[in-house]
Amino acid sequence: MSDLSINNITDRTGDSGPVIAGISTVTSTGAFTVPVGPTEYRGGRGRAVFGGGYGASSPYPELNVLDMVNITTTGNASDFGDLTIGRTAIGMGGNATRGIFAGGRYPGVNNDQTQIDYVTFSSSGGANDFGDLSNRPQSSGAFSDSTRGIFSGGYDSRTSPYPGLRQQTFITIASTGNSSDFGDAVDPGRKDYGFSNATRGFTCGSSTQGASPSNLDEIEMTTIQTKGSCVIFGELDGQGNAGHSLIGSLQCWGGAASQTRGIIFSGQSSPSGARNVIEYLTLSTFGNSQDFGDMLTSSSSSGATSTGNQIRAVVKTTSANDGNVLEQVTIATTGNATDFGDLNTGRRVYGSVCDSHGGLG
Repeated sequence: MSDLSINNITDRTGDSGPVIAGISTVTSTGAFTVPVGPTEYRGGRGRAVFGGGYGASSPYPELNVLDMVNITTTGNASDFGDLTIGRTAIGMGGNATRGIFAGGRYPGVNNDQTQIDYVTFSSSGGANDFGDLSNRPQSSGAFSDSTRGIFSGGYDSRTSPYPGLRQQTFITIASTGNSSDFGDAVDPGRKDYGFSNATRGFTCGSSTQGASPSNLDEIEMTTIQTKGSCVIFGELDGQGNAGHSLIGSLQCWGGAASQTRGIIFSGQSSPSGARNVIEYLTLSTFGNSQDFGDMLTSSSSSGATSTGNQIRAVVKTTSANDGNVLEQVTIATTGNATDFGDLNTGRRVYGSVCDSHGGLG
């Protein structure tokens, strides 16, 4: 390949020149091809990392595993290293440089974790210590924009009958340190699924836990840069997939969204009619989610996760504790999922992050 030297490029008036970004290659004498298409599909962006989770049997060595895929293509994952502490860590997004995994637990009594890890997407050397959560929430919802990450709700796994929590805490992604108080979610309890666009973060469905647990179909919305701003946005559909719609406890973590639409995957093991449901949410107006289509693989064990860039959503289904199947949908359309590839290490996965998700604008 020949070197390309440019002394000056101007517009047609001769005053200013265009900005050339991405990878340019010489195709013939005196000519070159300028990269086209969405940034997520070129220029090195599009890495997604899946972290932690249970494998098939004790002592669950998969709890520290990180796998990476290139979300702009299809294919199998490769090894990305390990979490700092093996656990069922929750992925909450990150920025274009860092992905964040936080909290979680490993088998046994009082083995819930407050650890926050970060990964550097451009490397493959595993996770680094970021800090700690200021509380001990299990099954939080999580989301981020390009500067701030928020963890929402959860439940107290150390105090029977495991009361639900309302607290939201946040971190500044570019720094390191412990999470700080943000405000409260509307409803207490687990909030399994979260995603965001550049201004708003969403959690979808919840379970109140406690002495009389109940499933809630509510979708909550938070303005990420405004503390204490959580409100009810709408509800899970209740009508899609021939009535086999999602219920409150989605049992799927992570999340995928564009600037205008969020994708909601089921991770449920029951009821049978809701195991493979996909719904979508329009993010610009308050309202309920709607039917999107079906996943290829019906869940038989809880603990799915999804992530995505702003064009494609990828989900690790929950067909088994040693399952490795990844499926995909195109966010702007509706329809059934198609095969994406396989994880490097099969397991129930609870956390996933991407360097070009909807919260990055």
